[in-house]
Order: sequence, then C-alpha cells, then structure tokens
Amino acid sequence: MIHRVVRWQLAKRQQGTHSTKNLSEVSGTGRKPWPQKGTGRARHGTLRGPQFRGGCTMHGPRPRSHAIKLNKKVRRLGLKIALSARAAEGKLMIFDDLEVPSHKTKNIVNYAKQMEDAKKLLLVDGGPLNEKLKLATQNVHYVNVLPSIGLNVYSILLHDTLVMSRSAVNAIVERMHTPISR
Repeated sequence: MIHRVVRWQLAKRQQGTHSTKNLSEVSGTGRKPWPQKGTGRARHGTLRGPQFRGGCTMHGPRPRSHAIKLNKKVRRLGLKIALSARAAEGKLMIFDDLEVPSHKTKNIVNYAKQMEDAKKLLLVDGGPLNEKLKLATQNVHYVNVLPSIGLNVYSILLHDTLVMSRSAVNAIVERMHTPISR
C-alpha cells in the first residue's frame, strides 16, 4: 500500500515538459537532396530524417502528464499505515505546540541533539507555519517543517523521526475521517 502511494506521489510531481522535435517541427528544407536513381547513394526524400545530423528524433519524449490514478481511500490508508508504523517504532512524538523562543537556529540544533537516534527530523505543525519556527529550521539540512495539510507518506518515509503538534494530529485525524489506531 505504501509503495503504491509513494509511486503515485513521485509520478504526480514529475513536470512532464520534456520534448523533442519530430519531422514536421525540425527546421530545414523539404527538397529531395539528390535524385532517386543514378547516384549510387541511398534513396532519401529529406535531410531532416533521424539518420541525418540536425534531423528529427523519432518516438522521442512529448509533453504529457505522468500522473497515475489512485483512489482517495488508498491514499488515506497509506498515510494511516505510515503514521501507525512510526508510532509503533516509537518515532512519533506529539507536543502541545511547536513554539520556539526565537528564530535562532541553535534552538533547533540543541533540540535535535537532545533526541537520541534522530538523524532526520520532520516537524509537523497544525495550520499555517510559525514564522520563527520556519526561520530557525531553514538553515538545518536534517530538519524539515511541514503544515499538517502538507503531510504525506513520502516525507514520513524520508525522515526517521516525526514530531507533531497536538493541533496537527487533530487536523490529520479530521482529514482522514478515521482515528489512527495502535
């Protein structure tokens, strides 16, 4: 289930603007380069074919959407499984609020050092992000901050420890329409 959700997320975020020029889009003459017979060379109708330098690309990439379909119930279940797994491992911590005294980075660094076995930390806050928290974490590469509406399976898997505020937990439970068991 988690694999399906992660595959859906990564496919959906692909830009899909890659493009190559086909025969009608390549600039150049449409004139026949040499006579059909008598020269001893192969027959060609244009110099814009894929075998010529400066020619087209056959069956190359075209702009398209890479998104695949995944039901909302499956997406919700994937998020629920990922959160339940972090809770079972003891890597899910819930605090009343994620307030920091100032916007200094050393506050977050000291906080991360106090946590044992925390290599990558994901802070999830309910509602809009606190400006002090955002400024304090933006310079630390192993700490990321997300609002509760932005929490996703891929981010949970990338980070080994998940720290959430009480309001974020309530917002996620509301979003999933079911409580997180375990």
